[in-house]
Amino acid sequence: MDEEFRLLVAEIAQHKDSAYYRAAHLDARVASASRDARSIVVEFTARDSEIGHARCLDEGLVATVADFWTSALITAISGGRGAVTTTLSVQALKHLTAGTRVHVLCSATSPDSHAMPYATARFVSAADHND
Repeated sequence: MDEEFRLLVAEIAQHKDSAYYRAAHLDARVASASRDARSIVVEFTARDSEIGHARCLDEGLVATVADFWTSALITAISGGRGAVTTTLSVQALKHLTAGTRVHVLCSATSPDSHAMPYATARFVSAADHND
C-alpha cells in the first residue's frame, strides 16, 4: 500500500466543497491506495437506510459514492487538476444486508496532456472481492 498516496486522496476528499456529496452522510474511508496502479479501495459498512427495496445498495447512493471517490482519485493522479463527471452508469447486481462491509474498488487511466483520465468504481463485499 502506498500510504502517502492514500493520505493524499483522503485529504482531497476531505476538502471537497459540494453540499451534494455531504448529503450522502456516508462514513467511508480510504482503506488502501496505489499511485502506481492509479487505484484506491474505499471501505464503508452498509446501513439499512442505504439498502433499497431490491435488497441492493440504493442506486443513488452508489452513483454519489462512485462520483465522489473517483473524482478524488482523478484529482490526486492528475496533479490537482480536478475532475468533471461527464458520464455515469450504475447497475445494482448483488443483494446485501445491513452491516455488510463494502469495498469500493476505484481505478483510473493514466492522465495525458490531451484528456482527463477516466475512472471506474466497483462495489464488492469486503470479505470477497470476487463476490
